[in-house]
Amino acid sequence: MADYLEQGITVFFEKKFKEAMHFFSLELSQNPLSQQARIGAILSDMALSTEDQALALFEYYLVNKENGTENCEEMIEEIVSAVENQLDPITNLFSHRSFEDKINAENGIRYEDFLALIKSRGTFKEAFEDIMFSTKVIISKKEDFVDFLAQLIDNGFEEISLNYLESAVSIFPNDEQLLSLIKKVHK
Repeated sequence: MADYLEQGITVFFEKKFKEAMHFFSLELSQNPLSQQARIGAILSDMALSTEDQALALFEYYLVNKENGTENCEEMIEEIVSAVENQLDPITNLFSHRSFEDKINAENGIRYEDFLALIKSRGTFKEAFEDIMFSTKVIISKKEDFVDFLAQLIDNGFEEISLNYLESAVSIFPNDEQLLSLIKKVHK
Protein backbone atom coordinates (compact mmCIF):
# COMPACT_ATOMS: atom_id res chain seq x y z
CA MET A 1 0.00 0.00 0.00
CA ALA A 2 1.42 3.36 -1.06
CA ASP A 3 1.93 6.13 1.49
CA TYR A 4 -0.37 8.68 -0.09
CA LEU A 5 0.16 11.18 2.71
CA GLU A 6 3.92 11.28 2.19
CA GLN A 7 3.49 11.49 -1.59
CA GLY A 8 1.00 14.32 -1.16
CA ILE A 9 3.42 16.30 1.00
CA THR A 10 6.26 15.73 -1.47
CA VAL A 11 4.34 16.93 -4.53
CA PHE A 12 2.79 19.79 -2.56
CA PHE A 13 6.27 21.24 -1.94
CA GLU A 14 7.08 20.61 -5.62
CA LYS A 15 4.13 22.99 -6.25
CA LYS A 16 2.07 20.29 -7.98
CA PHE A 17 -1.04 21.20 -6.04
CA LYS A 18 -3.65 19.28 -8.06
CA GLU A 19 -1.54 16.15 -7.78
CA ALA A 20 -1.07 16.77 -4.06
CA MET A 21 -4.82 17.13 -3.62
CA HIS A 22 -5.25 13.81 -5.41
CA PHE A 23 -2.84 12.04 -3.03
CA PHE A 24 -4.43 13.62 0.04
CA SER A 25 -7.85 12.54 -1.24
CA LEU A 26 -6.61 8.97 -1.71
CA GLU A 27 -5.28 9.02 1.86
CA LEU A 28 -8.64 10.31 3.12
CA SER A 29 -10.48 7.56 1.23
CA GLN A 30 -8.37 4.98 3.10
CA ASN A 31 -8.24 6.86 6.39
CA PRO A 32 -11.18 9.30 6.64
CA LEU A 33 -10.06 10.54 10.07
CA SER A 34 -6.57 11.61 8.92
CA GLN A 35 -6.32 15.22 10.04
CA GLN A 36 -3.01 15.68 8.25
CA ALA A 37 -4.53 14.53 4.93
CA ARG A 38 -7.49 16.86 5.52
CA ILE A 39 -5.19 19.84 6.13
CA GLY A 40 -3.12 18.84 3.08
CA ALA A 41 -6.23 18.77 0.90
CA ILE A 42 -7.45 22.14 2.23
CA LEU A 43 -4.07 23.77 1.69
CA SER A 44 -3.66 22.18 -1.76
CA ASP A 45 -6.96 23.75 -2.76
CA MET A 46 -5.92 27.07 -1.25
CA ALA A 47 -2.57 26.92 -3.09
CA LEU A 48 -4.35 26.94 -6.44
CA SER A 49 -5.26 30.58 -5.81
CA THR A 50 -2.84 31.77 -3.10
CA GLU A 51 0.29 29.70 -3.48
CA ASP A 52 2.67 31.58 -1.15
CA GLN A 53 0.23 31.67 1.74
CA ALA A 54 -0.60 27.98 1.39
CA LEU A 55 3.07 26.98 1.27
CA ALA A 56 3.82 29.07 4.36
CA LEU A 57 0.82 27.66 6.22
CA PHE A 58 1.74 24.07 5.37
CA GLU A 59 5.31 24.60 6.59
CA TYR A 60 3.94 26.22 9.75
CA TYR A 61 1.53 23.32 10.25
CA LEU A 62 4.20 20.64 9.81
CA VAL A 63 6.58 22.38 12.24
CA ASN A 64 3.82 22.68 14.86
CA LYS A 65 2.76 19.07 14.32
CA GLU A 66 6.36 17.88 14.65
CA ASN A 67 6.77 19.92 17.85
CA GLY A 68 3.66 18.31 19.33
CA THR A 69 1.53 21.45 19.36
CA GLU A 70 -1.99 20.55 20.44
CA ASN A 71 -4.91 21.36 18.16
CA CYS A 72 -2.62 22.52 15.34
CA GLU A 73 -5.16 21.28 12.78
CA GLU A 74 -7.87 23.51 14.25
CA MET A 75 -5.43 26.41 14.34
CA ILE A 76 -4.60 25.99 10.63
CA GLU A 77 -8.27 25.68 9.71
CA GLU A 78 -8.99 28.93 11.57
CA ILE A 79 -6.17 30.68 9.72
CA VAL A 80 -7.38 29.34 6.37
CA SER A 81 -10.89 30.55 7.20
CA ALA A 82 -9.53 34.00 8.10
CA VAL A 83 -7.55 34.15 4.85
CA GLU A 84 -10.59 33.16 2.81
CA ASN A 85 -12.76 35.73 4.60
CA GLN A 86 -10.22 38.45 3.86
CA LEU A 87 -9.86 37.42 0.22
CA ASP A 88 -13.62 37.61 -0.44
CA PRO A 89 -13.81 41.41 -0.05
CA ILE A 90 -10.71 41.76 -2.25
CA THR A 91 -12.25 39.53 -4.90
CA ASN A 92 -15.48 41.52 -4.72
CA LEU A 93 -13.56 44.76 -5.16
CA PHE A 94 -12.20 43.63 -8.52
CA SER A 95 -15.37 42.06 -9.91
CA HIS A 96 -18.23 43.61 -11.93
CA ARG A 97 -17.69 47.39 -11.77
CA SER A 98 -14.49 49.02 -12.88
CA PHE A 99 -11.69 49.48 -10.38
CA GLU A 100 -12.12 53.28 -10.59
CA ASP A 101 -15.87 53.02 -9.84
CA LYS A 102 -15.17 50.86 -6.82
CA ILE A 103 -12.50 53.22 -5.50
CA ASN A 104 -14.96 56.10 -5.78
CA ALA A 105 -17.76 54.05 -4.18
CA GLU A 106 -15.45 53.13 -1.30
CA ASN A 107 -14.37 56.77 -0.79
CA GLY A 108 -10.86 55.64 -1.48
CA ILE A 109 -7.74 56.65 -3.32
CA ARG A 110 -5.09 54.45 -4.85
CA TYR A 111 -1.78 54.27 -3.06
CA GLU A 112 -0.09 55.99 -6.01
CA ASP A 113 -2.49 58.93 -5.59
CA PHE A 114 -1.83 58.97 -1.86
CA LEU A 115 1.91 59.24 -2.57
CA ALA A 116 1.17 62.27 -4.78
CA LEU A 117 -0.88 63.74 -1.91
CA ILE A 118 2.12 63.30 0.40
CA LYS A 119 4.27 65.28 -2.04
CA SER A 120 1.71 68.08 -2.26
CA ARG A 121 1.16 68.25 1.53
CA GLY A 122 4.86 67.97 2.33
CA THR A 123 4.79 65.07 4.82
CA PHE A 124 3.22 61.67 5.24
CA LYS A 125 1.77 62.71 8.58
CA GLU A 126 -0.07 65.73 7.18
CA ALA A 127 -1.39 63.80 4.19
CA PHE A 128 -2.54 60.87 6.32
CA GLU A 129 -4.22 63.12 8.88
CA ASP A 130 -6.09 64.84 6.02
CA ILE A 131 -7.67 61.59 4.86
CA MET A 132 -7.62 59.19 7.81
CA PHE A 133 -11.27 59.67 8.82
CA SER A 134 -12.83 60.16 5.42
CA THR A 135 -10.92 58.22 2.80
CA LYS A 136 -9.55 54.70 2.43
CA VAL A 137 -6.14 54.12 0.90
CA ILE A 138 -6.56 51.33 -1.64
CA ILE A 139 -3.39 49.24 -1.82
CA SER A 140 -3.07 46.47 -4.38
CA LYS A 141 0.60 45.48 -4.09
CA LYS A 142 2.33 43.92 -1.10
CA GLU A 143 5.38 46.18 -1.37
CA ASP A 144 3.12 49.24 -1.23
CA PHE A 145 1.40 47.79 1.82
CA VAL A 146 4.73 47.25 3.59
CA ASP A 147 5.82 50.78 2.66
CA PHE A 148 2.54 52.20 3.97
CA LEU A 149 2.94 50.33 7.28
CA ALA A 150 6.54 51.51 7.65
CA GLN A 151 5.39 55.10 7.02
CA LEU A 152 2.65 54.75 9.64
CA ILE A 153 5.20 53.56 12.20
CA ASP A 154 7.77 56.22 11.32
CA ASN A 155 5.16 58.95 11.67
CA GLY A 156 3.75 57.99 15.06
CA PHE A 157 0.70 55.95 14.02
CA GLU A 158 1.84 52.79 15.81
CA GLU A 159 -1.62 51.69 16.99
CA ILE A 160 -3.07 51.92 13.49
CA SER A 161 -0.11 50.03 12.05
CA LEU A 162 -0.48 47.29 14.68
CA ASN A 163 -4.11 46.73 13.65
CA TYR A 164 -3.02 46.21 10.05
CA LEU A 165 -0.01 44.12 11.06
CA GLU A 166 -2.05 41.73 13.21
CA SER A 167 -4.31 40.96 10.26
CA ALA A 168 -1.44 40.71 7.81
CA VAL A 169 0.60 38.35 10.00
CA SER A 170 -2.36 35.99 10.26
CA ILE A 171 -2.27 35.73 6.46
CA PHE A 172 1.53 35.76 6.06
CA PRO A 173 2.79 34.25 9.34
CA ASN A 174 6.42 33.91 8.24
CA ASP A 175 6.85 37.13 6.27
CA GLU A 176 10.14 38.69 7.35
CA GLN A 177 9.15 42.23 6.35
CA LEU A 178 5.99 42.15 8.45
CA LEU A 179 7.73 40.55 11.42
CA SER A 180 10.46 43.21 11.32
CA LEU A 181 7.79 45.94 11.28
CA ILE A 182 6.20 44.42 14.38
CA LYS A 183 9.58 44.48 16.11
CA LYS A 184 10.00 48.10 15.05
CA VAL A 185 6.66 49.05 16.60
CA HIS A 186 7.53 47.36 19.88
CA LYS A 187 10.85 49.22 20.24
